[in-house]
Amino acid sequence: MKKLPIGIQTFSEIREENYVYIDKTKYIHKLTTEGKIYFLSRPRRFGKSLLVSTLKELFEGNKKLFKDLYIYDNWNWDKNFPVIHLDFSGRSYDTPEILNESLNLFLNRTAKLNGITLEKTDLITDKFSELIEEIYLKNKKKIVVLIDEYDKPIIENLQNKDLESIEKKLGSFYEVLKTNDQYIKFAFITGISQFAHVSVFSKLNSLKDITLNNEFNSICGYTQEELENNFQEYISRLADEFNCTYDECLKYIKLYYNGYSWNGKEKVYNPFSTLLCFDERKFSKNWFNTGTPTVLAEYPISKYDIESIAEPTKLSETDIKNSTTKNIKDEVFLFQTGYLTIYDIERNGLDSFYTLKMPNLEVESALFENLINQYSNIPLYDVKNYAKKLLKYLIVGDEKKIEETIGDYLSPIPSVLRGQDEKYYHSLIFRLLLSSRVHVHCEVRTRKGDADLIIEEEDYVIIIEFKQSNTNSTDYMIKKGFEQIEEKEYSKQYKNKKIIKGVIAFRNTEINCKIISSENV
Repeated sequence: MKKLPIGIQTFSEIREENYVYIDKTKYIHKLTTEGKIYFLSRPRRFGKSLLVSTLKELFEGNKKLFKDLYIYDNWNWDKNFPVIHLDFSGRSYDTPEILNESLNLFLNRTAKLNGITLEKTDLITDKFSELIEEIYLKNKKKIVVLIDEYDKPIIENLQNKDLESIEKKLGSFYEVLKTNDQYIKFAFITGISQFAHVSVFSKLNSLKDITLNNEFNSICGYTQEELENNFQEYISRLADEFNCTYDECLKYIKLYYNGYSWNGKEKVYNPFSTLLCFDERKFSKNWFNTGTPTVLAEYPISKYDIESIAEPTKLSETDIKNSTTKNIKDEVFLFQTGYLTIYDIERNGLDSFYTLKMPNLEVESALFENLINQYSNIPLYDVKNYAKKLLKYLIVGDEKKIEETIGDYLSPIPSVLRGQDEKYYHSLIFRLLLSSRVHVHCEVRTRKGDADLIIEEEDYVIIIEFKQSNTNSTDYMIKKGFEQIEEKEYSKQYKNKKIIKGVIAFRNTEINCKIISSENV
């Protein structure tokens, strides 16, 4: 078996050391023959750096590395080009001064590698322009510019007062590509986010964004065909480990790691998670643990609206493409960092609307476990125990145990973090149940209204309304909650199942609930 290229982002090493390589050179050929300056956004650990490395070897003319690949017989190997490769991933950029120092080091190192002495030492933009021009003059050839993780200085400073200065500095730096267009053969810029490029690349109007381009949906990640054609032996080995058939194993891999899409049609697998699954022979949350940008833990995602992420959410094309660091929606931020993906695109004349949802089981379980831990300060093991107990007590209608379980779950949360409306309690309990793989849905739309929370299994349905007030009694709120359930006919759509209706009311530190069971025929 060929080796698995776990964590290897260098194309030459993969090809020379007999690692599995998924041939993406058909996409590369299309890029290099049909355009000039491109931008691509994909989540971390999705193969962007390998793509950049492949472009570098191609333009430098290292033909032997491409033998048996699509582009081998479709490229003019008589020509090669000097390459400027800038990778922002290696350092932190806490201040504009550190960013300036890093750019300076990069320019000096690149000049030295090309045998060039730079005379302009003050402005970074002047120095970059001089570097491009001097390399062109020395080689009598146009330049290829490859920039990896262009947005790292921005996304790690979203809460930093210096963010605007960092954006402006990067914007001026990247604008050099436009002012030196006559010296550039090809440029490819990649990173995690799209929101930064709205401002950073505002003056680089020749840039073609292929992030949501239908033809390049699968330029990173593994398609179903690529998975089955290149990893047959690893799939068989995994099937043996779990004592299941080959086809059953494929279904498990798909459930955990497939589902990513940027055109709403084709789906791809997360390459990093898939490779680790084959290597470790187990299903785990590897990408979440290693592919999550630090900024996700620091970014102030709304505590009250986060449950909407569990259900498909629709956003306009403007929301998706034109978000900036100052106005980004939670859902767009999660899409750009890989926790939501495009499920469907609805086109209405000149307008487009994107339906976003979580791509797979790995992301769904890991994200909500992280959010629960982040907002409840409770260990995950305890959270899952609370969820199991709460579900059991809801089914049997043990009201006192329900109140005790919810109280125990809420008690470790500091008072300063507690909300003062029913949405807050609704959100926390929804996340609690979801973490235990319960089939729970929030804000379920019916003909007459939206039910707060519904748990649906094969033989029963649990309908829960949440109420909160600092003035009304919990008995009064419970009465109103049941009136709402009946008036809105939340249970009418469920036939031949046991129906469990419940209202949970919160008043200051008091928790009260009422459960009623019946058969719906």
